[in-house]
Amino acid sequence: MPMRWISGLLALALLAPGCRKLPDGLKDLDQETRAERKYVNLFAFNVMDTYYLWRDEIASGLEAWENWEEPIGKVAALRYKDAGGEDIDRWTFLTDDFASAQGTMTGHTRTLGMDFQLFYADEGHTRIRAVVTFAYAGSPAAEAGVGRGDVVLTVDGQAMTPDNYRTLVLDHLLGGGTVKLGLADGRTVVLTAVDMYEDPVHTIRVLDRPDGRKVGYLHYTSFTLDSCRKLVEAFRTFRSAGIEDLVLDLRYNSGGYVQTEEVLASLLVPVKEIEAGSVFSREVFNSRLAAELGDECSRFQTNFLIMGTIMTILTTDGANPDLPRLYVLTSGSSASASECLVCGLKPYMEVTLIGERTAGKYCGGLLLEATDWFRDKKSALGDEYEKGRPYVENWGMYVMFSRYADCNGVTLSMPDGLMPDLPVEDNPLDGFQLGDPQETMLAAALEYMEGRTRSSAGRLAPALEPVPDLFHPRFTGLRLGTPRALSY
Repeated sequence: MPMRWISGLLALALLAPGCRKLPDGLKDLDQETRAERKYVNLFAFNVMDTYYLWRDEIASGLEAWENWEEPIGKVAALRYKDAGGEDIDRWTFLTDDFASAQGTMTGHTRTLGMDFQLFYADEGHTRIRAVVTFAYAGSPAAEAGVGRGDVVLTVDGQAMTPDNYRTLVLDHLLGGGTVKLGLADGRTVVLTAVDMYEDPVHTIRVLDRPDGRKVGYLHYTSFTLDSCRKLVEAFRTFRSAGIEDLVLDLRYNSGGYVQTEEVLASLLVPVKEIEAGSVFSREVFNSRLAAELGDECSRFQTNFLIMGTIMTILTTDGANPDLPRLYVLTSGSSASASECLVCGLKPYMEVTLIGERTAGKYCGGLLLEATDWFRDKKSALGDEYEKGRPYVENWGMYVMFSRYADCNGVTLSMPDGLMPDLPVEDNPLDGFQLGDPQETMLAAALEYMEGRTRSSAGRLAPALEPVPDLFHPRFTGLRLGTPRALSY
């Protein structure tokens, strides 16, 4: 996404939330807390007033914003809601741990390196199990032999229940330390989190089908900037193998960077659309930004300047297999950039969705660090810059900035996600690894493209009911642009 967007918007006027009389109940706040709230609210208010997609709809709330209010709760309360008070915007958030948020979004994070889903283990909903969906190569989980289909019974000696599972997941499984897992097969494994890059280009396979056709399979877990080059390498493999169809597995992909999405789209779309410079995606903004930015869109291309860990020039030339159709595996965890990718490709090729309805994350956001914002606004802040900057260290915000649409202005995933053409439930307990032709969802895709009736693939386990309120970071749904810039 063009960096001129960000630099141009910095010229907008600096605004401040109101400072009316402090309520009696808050008069006992110490000076440090008042100062922190003042400067964090200054940052959060300006971000919402400038960039927020639904700025016009929440105008009265912005006018009533006070600088002594607790800022995280204020942002959550102000997010755009329906008439019944339920969040329409489920994604904008303010955080006092920006480093962790940024790490999760870039793939560089402290982790055990395994993805999992939570299920109830009994009809009474008294016990909860974590079922591993996959592990990243080289991770503590993978090195310990933990992988898809493993069932976690206990976490540090405790069985998960509706009363304790949030604490056990957040503080133990995702806590960044050492954890002991009791598995259903009788093993006990001790894992220690490490700082690592979770490579989202997880599984690449070329499948030789009984009829002699070759089918490519790519399991891709996150649109990170650092994965662009490996994506191109994967597609060069597909092209050299002469694949005739491709299964893109996005069932656990909750989003990532816009630029990576554009690279992948240009690897998938028929080559004639790249040669024509066809529009891949359009952006819809609030009225203030729409007046300044006009009609912004991205186009299919072959050359990219990647703003990752290091700035690199990347070409997709000669990597696109030039297929007329695409099969995409989806679930409720497929969100944001995953959905936008499908939305942008559908006008140009046959895209068949196999699996479950996607998340319905149809908005893009900005990932902004408060210290960066203060530095950018230094001249406008004057003396307040030196006073306020120490109070906003490690604060940041992910704010909904735009709605994506296809070349015709249509957002297919709004409001409730993309429906599959062939409904198939994910089954991590079927006994097969991702990329195995007998794995439930991949088997369904292969049988569908070959015109066969779907069989009962896999070693099916008794159905388990998912825990509905998943809060795992991978389920938040992100589509990110350049670092600290446009994101989805």
